[in-house]
Amino acid sequence: MMNRTKSMADILALLLILAAGASFAQQIDGGTVLKNMLEAEGKVAFTAHQVTTLARGPSLTSEQIVYRDGFKGMRMEYIEPPPLKGEIMADDGRVLAHFIPSKKVVEMHPSRLAGLRQRTEQASPAFRRGHLGIELVGKDKIAGRTAYVIEVKPKERHPGPTRKFWVDAEKWIKLKTEDIAPDGTVVSMSYYTRIDFVDSIAEEKFRFQPPPDVRVERETISAPLSIEKARRMVNFRILEPSYVPPGFKRVSAAVVPFRHGKLVNLRYTDGVSSFSLFQTPGHVLNPRFLERLHEGPMRHGTGVYSWRHGDLNLTIVGQLPTDQMRRIAASMK
Repeated sequence: MMNRTKSMADILALLLILAAGASFAQQIDGGTVLKNMLEAEGKVAFTAHQVTTLARGPSLTSEQIVYRDGFKGMRMEYIEPPPLKGEIMADDGRVLAHFIPSKKVVEMHPSRLAGLRQRTEQASPAFRRGHLGIELVGKDKIAGRTAYVIEVKPKERHPGPTRKFWVDAEKWIKLKTEDIAPDGTVVSMSYYTRIDFVDSIAEEKFRFQPPPDVRVERETISAPLSIEKARRMVNFRILEPSYVPPGFKRVSAAVVPFRHGKLVNLRYTDGVSSFSLFQTPGHVLNPRFLERLHEGPMRHGTGVYSWRHGDLNLTIVGQLPTDQMRRIAASMK
């Protein structure tokens, strides 16, 4: 009798453990999904078929074969539309090679993966500061896989863009992403129609060896600088805003050779969204564009706001509300 009672007690204990485990598994919220997604960015390897749509300006939809191994490397091979077919982007974490067969050129740029790693590391503090809201809005099926759908956006008192993610419920990889402007317009979207997870991808896949008849162009952009070092590299006074949207802070500066002068780029982020503030003297810009700037501040495209301040020409690029851009512009000193 005692053995039977002990067996029943063991069964009840096991059922309680399983029930507790099931309860814990169901306690998924937006913050948990986002945390797991950020951790997966640097670890998971896969190959996939991707569709990307850019709605800003003339709409463009393209298709790519994607190879990704965390932060170790990324490769995209364009298969549609015909004007982009054959283009390859290979990023080994140090440099990004963009092969454009129609021009017989390979453009060498700084690694995008390195920038993604930095933004991923900056994301968690932004959530802890409470400036961003994270909401689990449902479940969906993408590429035949179950995905949690979350929205990441500034809280009501901090208007700004929204990002929507469809996150794999098992591997925690983004299966779909939407960038949504403050007015609710989807400005870009990408999603996988097929994805296959693998243990790893050979490093050679992320290096591109240019064919012998192809010209190589290297982008001459300096590494991120401190604002103090950037000031020593130019012969004009770099202006900074006394106002930036809550949660944003300056994370880097860069000095770029541009036409017959230099262009300064100050980059600001809240951990998820970002904007860049460009400035250069009047003699550097195209005369037609310079003439238009004399008319006063102008927003000549979604997420772009340009104006003049004395002899300097300034442009903000980022998905910010127009009133926020105007407020930044008015605070420059």
